[in-house]
Amino acid sequence: MRQVLVISTMFLLASCNAPKPTHTPTAATESPAALKVPSNLMYADIDPFVQVEDLTKNELILLFSKMHHADQQYRDSLYNGRKENEAFFSKKMQANDEANLKILDNIIQKHGWPYKSVLGEEAAQTAWLVIWHHRGKRSVLCRHFDVMEKAVDEGEMSVSAFQQIKDEVEKLSPDQIEY
Repeated sequence: MRQVLVISTMFLLASCNAPKPTHTPTAATESPAALKVPSNLMYADIDPFVQVEDLTKNELILLFSKMHHADQQYRDSLYNGRKENEAFFSKKMQANDEANLKILDNIIQKHGWPYKSVLGEEAAQTAWLVIWHHRGKRSVLCRHFDVMEKAVDEGEMSVSAFQQIKDEVEKLSPDQIEY
C-alpha cells in the first residue's frame, strides 16, 4: 500500500517537473495589447508590466514591498471592512493577484527566485504569497515548482511554505496543467 502511495505521489509531482514547451509565450512576455479585453488587470493597483530587467537589488526589494502591499491591502479590508464593499474588495484583490503574478513571473525569468539572503524575508514571503493565492490553479503552482524546491534545498525558502504548495499540487488534478 505504501508503495502505491509513493508511486501515486511521484506521478502527480512528475507533471510539475515535466519539460515545458518552448514555443508557447508565457504570461510574463505578454504585452498590454495582447491581453484579452476586458482584462481584470485594469483594476490592479500595481503595474503588471513594470520592466524588471535592469532593476537593482534595492529596486527589486522596493518592488516586492509594493507587491506585498497590493497583495494584502484588500484582503485586510475584505475581512475587516463593511459587507457592502465586499464585491469591490474582491475585484481589487483578484486584479492585484493577477498583476503580482505577472510581475513575479517576469522577476523569476530575469533574476530567479527571490532568495531571502539576497532580497530579504519580505520578498521571499511575498513571492510565496503570490503563488499561494493561485493555489486553485495547478499550472501556476507547477510553473515555478522547481525553483521553489531548489530554494528550499538551499535554505532560501521556508520548508513549511513549500510543503503547502506541494500539498496543493498533490490535491489538484493533473489535467489542470496549462503551460
